[in-house]
Amino acid sequence: MEEKKFEKGINRRRFIKGAALSAGALAVLGTAGTQKAHSAPLPEKWDMESDVVVIGYGGAGACAALEAARAGCSVLLLEKMGMPGGSTTLSGGIVYAAGTKLQKSVGINDTPEAMYKYLMACGQGRAVPELVKLVSDMSSENIDWLTSMGAVFTKELLAMSGMENEPEYVEVTPPQKRGHRVRGTGSALFKVLADAVKAEKNIKILTRTSGTKLITQPTKAAANLEVVGLEATGRGKTILIKANKAVILTTGGIMPGEEAEGWLKDYSPDIAKCVAAGSPSSTGDGYKMGISCGGALKALNTGGTLPCLLFPGAKMAGIVYANIWGLPNIYVKTDGTRFCDEGANYTLVSELMFQKNATTAYCVFDASTVKKTFAMVEKGIEIQRTIALGINPENLDDQVKRGYLYKGNTIAELAKAIGADVASLTKTLENYNLNAEKGKDPEFGRTKALEPLKTAPYYAFKINPGLVAHDGGLNINTKAQVLDAHDRVIPRLYAAGRDAVGIFGGRYPASGAAIADLLVFGRIAGKNAAIEKTWS
Repeated sequence: MEEKKFEKGINRRRFIKGAALSAGALAVLGTAGTQKAHSAPLPEKWDMESDVVVIGYGGAGACAALEAARAGCSVLLLEKMGMPGGSTTLSGGIVYAAGTKLQKSVGINDTPEAMYKYLMACGQGRAVPELVKLVSDMSSENIDWLTSMGAVFTKELLAMSGMENEPEYVEVTPPQKRGHRVRGTGSALFKVLADAVKAEKNIKILTRTSGTKLITQPTKAAANLEVVGLEATGRGKTILIKANKAVILTTGGIMPGEEAEGWLKDYSPDIAKCVAAGSPSSTGDGYKMGISCGGALKALNTGGTLPCLLFPGAKMAGIVYANIWGLPNIYVKTDGTRFCDEGANYTLVSELMFQKNATTAYCVFDASTVKKTFAMVEKGIEIQRTIALGINPENLDDQVKRGYLYKGNTIAELAKAIGADVASLTKTLENYNLNAEKGKDPEFGRTKALEPLKTAPYYAFKINPGLVAHDGGLNINTKAQVLDAHDRVIPRLYAAGRDAVGIFGGRYPASGAAIADLLVFGRIAGKNAAIEKTWS
């Protein structure tokens, strides 16, 4: 496959220029509407056609394809990688929802209204109320929808997955457990969707095929050009695809990396400092195509960030799960000192990594922590998602040999292994253990997993803030239609998942929020695309 590559360090100007040229359309950001867009002549011959074309086969793409196909449309589902799944299959498999049957079965009296209040508070004035309300109202229905297709949600894995119990949010609405985790985590969640896609005869899948340019034509009924097809590249060929009804963008947004480095520095400078903890195939393709038609971007420079482990030579980092599950450990800066309440929500910890100059730090744990991981496996958590994605507690010595995990029979040995000051790390552990035994953390106020680390051997691995989901994206309405800078609809163009802004604004609210978002807008995009009239 010949995948279109961004120039290393591509900046905003080149990103936009490439986007604008991609469909023969001119769209000027910031002055949209002051210049009339022009479309190139339509192809004399199309190589393929379908009622609905979905670009990107992750969670959002699967949902969109399913709903469009079930409405009677032919669907063409494109995926640039050899295997589908995107960031959904890499996720923890949590779906954020309120007022569900599972909550009620354990005595939790939660409502979509309470979920809405919490999400809006996390939005910090930047989230779109109509979109947040829609996701809140549909959240319980989506749990039922997934369950009907074979997803298994258990009481044991129901958790408070966000910042609901932080004082500033408790004032807004009572904290509730809204994190519905699928047994088997993200891979199991995506398998449910993929199996349903395979069962639909109306869906055709093309892997190793990238959507690169949208094709448009003028319409008398709208201010913007309407999308009637696209150019794609796959297996060394250029393919012209006619979309009889609509195109849906679900390419996964954008992740840090060489292909997006310059663009992120211009639009999302804080996010540019992160390592990628989502699918490395997310390189802004959907953004480019949306911009080419005049689509407006919204809620940039925010995202779902959390401490992550980047393996040597890897393009994608692994999420640190130890503190999410409540396993004992501490985070230290390179000087061997703590800088945060490690048990706090990962969003707050990530903020402190930036504020405390700890964008490179270490996660330290001991043999007692390792022992506790196996109890997590009995609850349905994969062994390599207990401490951190990719760390296998069953064979730590092998990982030490590989050079991304450090070990010491004493704290002094561990300090030397990670290059920290021996006296500083020793003092840090002594103070932490003394306070943990007393059940108090006077320095940072930690309460969750406040347990001593005194059982040799000791381990550590390097952590950085990692991005799992870029909050920003193409602005959409409640029908999942892409909007321009004046909130006008771009006909026949839809977006969902991380290609769209969805419910996000300021802080990322909780694990499972991105999945809740993609379920709603993926399904809505598919349903609304299906009822578009065939263009002529």
